[in-house]
Amino acid sequence: MGRRFVAYLARHRSAAFLAIFSLSFIIRFSILLCVPREQILSTGEATRIANALIEKGQFADPYALPTGPTAHTTPFFPVLAAGIYAVFGTGYRGSFALCLLVIFSYSLLYALYPAFASAFGFPYAAGLIAGVASALVPVKRSAEVFRGWEEPYAAMALAFLLFLTVKRWNSPKRDATGAVFFGLCWGAALYISFGLFAILVGLLIVDGLARRQPKIWRDACLTMVAVAAVTAPWILRNHRQLHGWTLMRDNLGLELSYANRDHAEPSSTLLNADPASRSLRSDSLAVAREVKSVGELEFNRRRLNLTMKWIGSHPASFIRLSLEHFFYFWFGPVEHPFELVATSFYTLLGLAGLRLMRRRVGNTQFYVWCTVFATYPLMYYLIQYVNRYRVPIEWMIWLSAGLAITTVLERLFPDRTDGRNPRA
Repeated sequence: MGRRFVAYLARHRSAAFLAIFSLSFIIRFSILLCVPREQILSTGEATRIANALIEKGQFADPYALPTGPTAHTTPFFPVLAAGIYAVFGTGYRGSFALCLLVIFSYSLLYALYPAFASAFGFPYAAGLIAGVASALVPVKRSAEVFRGWEEPYAAMALAFLLFLTVKRWNSPKRDATGAVFFGLCWGAALYISFGLFAILVGLLIVDGLARRQPKIWRDACLTMVAVAAVTAPWILRNHRQLHGWTLMRDNLGLELSYANRDHAEPSSTLLNADPASRSLRSDSLAVAREVKSVGELEFNRRRLNLTMKWIGSHPASFIRLSLEHFFYFWFGPVEHPFELVATSFYTLLGLAGLRLMRRRVGNTQFYVWCTVFATYPLMYYLIQYVNRYRVPIEWMIWLSAGLAITTVLERLFPDRTDGRNPRA
């Protein structure tokens, strides 16, 4: 019966898409209706920038006080939020509409899991299990309802980029034009999330080391040139507005100093509960006044220098915090038992599924998955845990977990019609 139902959904994929999307949207919209008005109206750095875009026409002011032009975030989500505010206003109605957009984007992401499964060679059932489970249980809690940023869009962009990667790695013909196109796509994605850059570097290195051909390294250089060309307008804008060089974002110093210091905690939830820590956040008046006084780039340089000095004098504490960040990233926050148990469960299933990928999906996909899992979290081992940080690669963990579940179900309930175990 279960196989026939999966087979039906495989034949009617639009029905599966609509079912997962509707399930996710209804559950999260129901949660949104219970969220207090003041929490919906509460703003973060990205939405403060969106307000500045509406009121001043400037990409500026992510802090508690107006501080001028900024590179605190990449431009995609603040511009998207500004578009919502331009239509619905910057008050409660605009904030509620932005929450609906967050719910829509997560629901769309989950509804695409079966399509991702097919695109990467997973059994369709693996994607269906991943999509339904993600839709049914909002593991990321408020991030999926009213505190989300660009993460679901980064996840969809990454899926497209990795699809290009797999096609490119499997292609017998790899030319310079393809390398440039590859770089153009990655450069565009960095406007959504600069955190994806570590994945690109990892993929290019793995590809070069695996093939050991001069042409591969030439293509890698062409790809990086294309990335630089696409991101150059934003980098030049940052130099012109901030009077110094930075990449797509400039807030590394602030984040590192917030997460690595005396009495630091591994997660934003624990840090926010500490009054002393709250005074060091980007929404504190003290931080805003310092940024306004010395400038955003200089502020982050000073914070980075302080952090490096602290790490040099407290290596054991730094290692402990980094290990805690590692645990939180992969298994969830200990202060939220539901999220901890749920995240640990499907993460472990995902690791089990990773072992099955070479046999059931393919070597190329296996190496791509391993590269992403090795490179993407590196930055997040150094800064405080926020549950939405893992969203861009969550679909990969879920597909791997779905593969493990599918394999177990096929062994428990073999298809007796022809004596074989179809992939779904």
